[in-house]
Amino acid sequence: MSAVSYHDNESRGCRIPASARYVPMLVGLAAIAFTLLISAPELVGWRSALAAASALVFVAATVAATRRRVPARIQDPVRADPVVSGRAEQLNERLVALDEANEVFGSSLNAADMFRLVSSRVGEIFPFDASALLVPGEDRSELTFLHFDGINADAFRGMEIASDEGLAGASFRNGRIEICSDLSADQAALGKERLEPFSASAAIPMIHGDTVFGVFQIFCSEPIERSPDTYKLFEAISEHVTPIFRNSLEFERSLSKALTDAITGLPNERAFYMVLENQLAESQRNREERPITILSIDIRDFAAVNTMLGHAVGDRMLEFTGARISEQLRRMDFLARTVNDEFHVILPTASEAIGHEIVARIKRAFETTEFELSDDEGYTVELNIGWATFWKDGETPEELLRTANQRKRQAKSEKPAGVLPFPKEYVH
Repeated sequence: MSAVSYHDNESRGCRIPASARYVPMLVGLAAIAFTLLISAPELVGWRSALAAASALVFVAATVAATRRRVPARIQDPVRADPVVSGRAEQLNERLVALDEANEVFGSSLNAADMFRLVSSRVGEIFPFDASALLVPGEDRSELTFLHFDGINADAFRGMEIASDEGLAGASFRNGRIEICSDLSADQAALGKERLEPFSASAAIPMIHGDTVFGVFQIFCSEPIERSPDTYKLFEAISEHVTPIFRNSLEFERSLSKALTDAITGLPNERAFYMVLENQLAESQRNREERPITILSIDIRDFAAVNTMLGHAVGDRMLEFTGARISEQLRRMDFLARTVNDEFHVILPTASEAIGHEIVARIKRAFETTEFELSDDEGYTVELNIGWATFWKDGETPEELLRTANQRKRQAKSEKPAGVLPFPKEYVH
């Protein structure tokens, strides 16, 4: 096959020389000219020259028009496709599926589930052993492994690295796709043990406007070919997954704001009820094996603190109280600030006895740690705490909270409010 130029014959799925397409047309013109010469020889002369010239112009115009109608993608299908032509159709189907998934599930799946779905779809296009989504913090100096799917997931999820470290850091800084079969830089940033199953990695930046808002990184046990086709494939993947990840992250952020208390950064009352309903449903199915205890807590004399010292100090006290309570809880426990100075805690799998142990631990922490009014002045925050245990004290959120709040009021009455021992300079 040779130096002859080829075009696609779309109707037959085969290729023919471009010059062959104009042979019938030239034969037809020659037949017209031959007929003219036989039937009217007296016209041969300047008229025949004019006819020949017109025929040549017609041929040239037809050839030019035909060439303009040939699409660029047909003239050079190999350069236009992001992967070899045999995988082009499969690639497009998978990527369209990603877009459809975003439209169907974008507002109903949480960010972690959406990441797993996208990761699975991308894995059908380009197989890998693990994938991660890294996002920057507010000051963009660190990248966090927000989601991780595949081998060693627990070792990566939630891990933070400097935004200038590893392959993901390079992609985040320069906004380009990075492919590497030498993981020494990532081993220095992430630890050799975490990367032991892998021999190559690729980092694909997620860009909105001019800003990189995340990096999609894949890890493979086999080398990744650094060819133009591979880069084109990753560019196509990036084009489709970037809006999906962006929408998912934005939805998660907006949901987080709706469920977060602005002062303490803790979950709010709405989040508390959502988690409590879910936990109680689990306990209903395993009544004997899965007890739950909830705590209702408020700050003794908090209204006087706000009146005497102002709301700025009151807000700091709320933040201090939330942080101290959280330090005494187990990892599975759920703490929320609900209304005013009230905090509620869900203690999954905690019997009444375990609940009492945690209450005692919280009280000891506040007895030994003072709230700082200034560098050399402190104040001991006292708490009122009530509790209720599932099944024994109620089976619905309303019943449990009613019992816990009643016990909290009893704790208040045991030690009535008194004069607050604040130094004079702190009192308005």
